[in-house]
Amino acid sequence: MKKFLFTLLIFGTTCFSPVSALGETSGNLRLVGQSPWVTNGEVNFDLRVSGFNGDGVFRITAHEPVTRTALNTLKEESELFSPISDPLTLSLKERLNSSGVASLQVSISSTSENEPDFVLTPGMVYPFTIELVADSGDVIDQILTPVIFTSEENRTPLQTTLSLIINGPPPLQPDGNLSFDEATLESLQIVSDAVNTHPEIPVGLQLPPAIIVELARSNELSHTELSNNLNQMASANIALFSTPFVSADPEAWRNSGNFNIYAGLVNHGDIVLEDRLGLTPDRSVLFLSSTAKGETLDQLTQLGSNYFLVDPESLIPRSIGDTIDTTSMAKIVDGNGEVYPARVIDQQLNGHLTSVEDPILGMQFLLADLALISWSSSEDSVISLVITNPFLKEIFLIDALLENLTNAPFVKMAHLSETLSQPIENAQSFDLWPQEVFQVNTRAYNYELMTNVLDAYYSILGISHPDIASLASLVETSAAAELSETESDEYLGAFYTIISKVSKQFTAPEEQSVRLTSRQAEIPFTIENQLDNPANVSIHLKSDGRIRFPEGETVNTTLLPGNNRISLLVEARASGDSQIEIRVYSPDENNLIELESTRILIRTTKLSGVGVFLLIIALGVIAFWWFRSNRTRNAS
Repeated sequence: MKKFLFTLLIFGTTCFSPVSALGETSGNLRLVGQSPWVTNGEVNFDLRVSGFNGDGVFRITAHEPVTRTALNTLKEESELFSPISDPLTLSLKERLNSSGVASLQVSISSTSENEPDFVLTPGMVYPFTIELVADSGDVIDQILTPVIFTSEENRTPLQTTLSLIINGPPPLQPDGNLSFDEATLESLQIVSDAVNTHPEIPVGLQLPPAIIVELARSNELSHTELSNNLNQMASANIALFSTPFVSADPEAWRNSGNFNIYAGLVNHGDIVLEDRLGLTPDRSVLFLSSTAKGETLDQLTQLGSNYFLVDPESLIPRSIGDTIDTTSMAKIVDGNGEVYPARVIDQQLNGHLTSVEDPILGMQFLLADLALISWSSSEDSVISLVITNPFLKEIFLIDALLENLTNAPFVKMAHLSETLSQPIENAQSFDLWPQEVFQVNTRAYNYELMTNVLDAYYSILGISHPDIASLASLVETSAAAELSETESDEYLGAFYTIISKVSKQFTAPEEQSVRLTSRQAEIPFTIENQLDNPANVSIHLKSDGRIRFPEGETVNTTLLPGNNRISLLVEARASGDSQIEIRVYSPDENNLIELESTRILIRTTKLSGVGVFLLIIALGVIAFWWFRSNRTRNAS
């Protein structure tokens, strides 16, 4: 079997305190490398010794093997585990190199035939204590790490899925500038490097679309390089999970009555990931939020999610006992009896990398835990390892994890989607125990209003104008879960500031006047379009009652850049002065954006046809009266 050794060099202080009281001599002992499991009868430890200039020895002790329950106890109560043999003593001076790192080789066997340093039983995990002891007998410092002694038996490896979740605040700021979260960028760099180094390993990824798209737009060289690195993952064996364009809690949006906004964010996120990374996101598996209810699952199922990965703290056990089997399928039952298949995240397993300050120890505890699960589980067992935002100090940690998981004899890597075919008829049943949801009612109202205004703005430009994309980004970014209400309102304000500038690009004289010399005529209306492109507008006409509009009170037209002269057909009902009010709107259904308003004074100097007709009648009556009066006078 190939020999593997951690060679990561790390900085900081260990989180383990020595069991014995430290002597007056100071110093520090750090684990910087370890064989992940016993290979060829040997385990290796690399230890950095700092702050100690005296002579001394390393005292290595093997303790009783541990179960899963006891594994976490090692981190806090190592003295509870009794030694199982005499300790091994190795000279500090003989093993310490010029860089301050001591390499220790310890032989381990299941028999005493070759006189190994320790005789242990295979198929178990043993705590090992390594102490730095001064010549005076004082314990300077110590570490405690689990050692995996694999068995030669042909055991079925534990199917293990690895999902890496990266999220972070959106980089787009209200003023249009970009500000990337450095920790999120570091996570993306670490993960993309590791995946591209091991393209054959099945890995599930959840990536932030808003950050992915802005990386591609950024002009910074480091962002371009990272974007290219992410694009290379398309040739790796990865499964890309569907995720909203910006972080969003589905229950919060469902609770506000605006689940359609969440669905829109998911759709856009999928489009971005497929466009930028060349991979189609998978909606069938979803990491369930802690606020989810049965109604949430129903809505998510309609979006295409058929399986859920859920944290045990969000569940209420309905089976006998409180133990949750994290290696088998579970089922979530809502209040209406609907059943949703799920896998329960193993909190202990997923917490090892973050529960200790030393990532090498965290890695070793993680592998030891996987070994214990594997050796105690049935053949069809599956465990899901989920790592969120792996922006650890050691950039090679995820790379080492992938390599170790690939070569560990007790695990077999698989995609999460490949492990969901287990029947759930006899699976454990759970109710959801949702946490309090963050209210987004105001944010949802603003979002829908901005969306409607954006549609109106689009109806004006009628093309893929750059402002459309930037405004749409402001709208979606305002919904990000990382933002406070005040921060979200800043995007709202920036959005309307840009929109308001549009109306200032259309100007018409405050008051125009024309002379109407016939009952019906076309009058000119002048308006200037100061944009660089044509604009579609809707002109609304209103009179004081003396003027009517034969072709209707609404005129839809396109204004070219510069001055535009538009002919309006009007008809005078009477002579004299009258006014018409002209308002120019966006041509959307609700005319949401008013662009300009003005008045035209109309002076009618020729009678209308109706007036002439009435005059003729009046003159006829007068003539008839005069003729009759004159005849009567002559007769007398």
